[in-house]
Amino acid sequence: MTNEVWFDETDASLDDAAARYLRERYRFEVRYKLPAAERRFSRTVWNDVAEMGWLAVTTPEEDEGLGVRMTSVCLLGKAAGRGLLNEPLTSGLVAAWAIASSANVDQRETLLPRLHAGHLRVACVFAEGDEVRVEGGALHGRKTVVIDADIADHLLVLVQAAGQAPTLHLVEAGAPGVRREVYPLLDGRGAATVTFDGCRATLLGEGNAVSASAVRRAMLLGALATAADSYGAMSATFDLTLEYLKTRRQFGKPIGTHQVLQHRAVDMHIRVGESKAVLDKAAVSLQAGTDSAARDVHAAKAFVCDEARKLAHDAVQMHGGIGITDEYAVSHYLRRIRVNEQLYGSTEQHFQWFAAASAASDTHATNP
Repeated sequence: MTNEVWFDETDASLDDAAARYLRERYRFEVRYKLPAAERRFSRTVWNDVAEMGWLAVTTPEEDEGLGVRMTSVCLLGKAAGRGLLNEPLTSGLVAAWAIASSANVDQRETLLPRLHAGHLRVACVFAEGDEVRVEGGALHGRKTVVIDADIADHLLVLVQAAGQAPTLHLVEAGAPGVRREVYPLLDGRGAATVTFDGCRATLLGEGNAVSASAVRRAMLLGALATAADSYGAMSATFDLTLEYLKTRRQFGKPIGTHQVLQHRAVDMHIRVGESKAVLDKAAVSLQAGTDSAARDVHAAKAFVCDEARKLAHDAVQMHGGIGITDEYAVSHYLRRIRVNEQLYGSTEQHFQWFAAASAASDTHATNP
């Protein structure tokens, strides 16, 4: 809907390829007719995603990646939301970053090429507090709503015990001691509640600990990608609504000629523009590693997801009955936006974190 400003030629190429692929080979009208299991995950699509290099944009060049490119994460997230991509793109991006930043050389050389090639599907079990713990070298605990754990072949488990440095563990999803209760999410993606009962896992890293900054950056990366996904969904929803207002006729004229609907369309246009500005600022800040990067990402996750939900609700109302039917894409965008609100921190959590980060920044500015 709005013109994109790319960081460099790599971003321009990725954006063009993603838009073309999803438009031509991932059409909603075609995928809607597929069985639920095929809509959830396609091996062919996943191989295509890997071949186009999407899974390598959070890996340094020395590890055979395209570099750690937060702007690329943002544009691919936008494309995924617009295309209603159900394959585990965000999980793959976060896992690649976490492994590249935390694993030792041998582990990186073993795991990252498989991840880049799409041969290793990883769901991120980023537990908080003592939900998952290590006892006797084995994992114990439980984590609810792990996105993409329903189709993952490995789980990347972050353990953050109180008073101890965080650690990362890689475990096969089907290993003894791992139980998954899988279920579909509202929008057609999937998740699982994962229980660890004394399962053995591979500890990543040279020492045993992962830097706290790496953990924070992984979470911020996931939040940024999810916010971008919601932006893609909301911009597509706006485009569909605008087209509907122009073509749907009542009493011999397009319904878009009614002033009240024009005003609501303008409000939607403003929501999209403001969300893009907030999101792009977060991507650039995280790419540059500025002091405000965390605050900007919290702002983007809270603001974009909230604005996307409001826009999607307006779109459904303006479409009328067709807006809630399963055959029409608008209802699917609404469901995706609602799911995104809860991933990698809820809208309310990110608003609170943004407020705390802003307060800390103001305190530092007045007391240098």
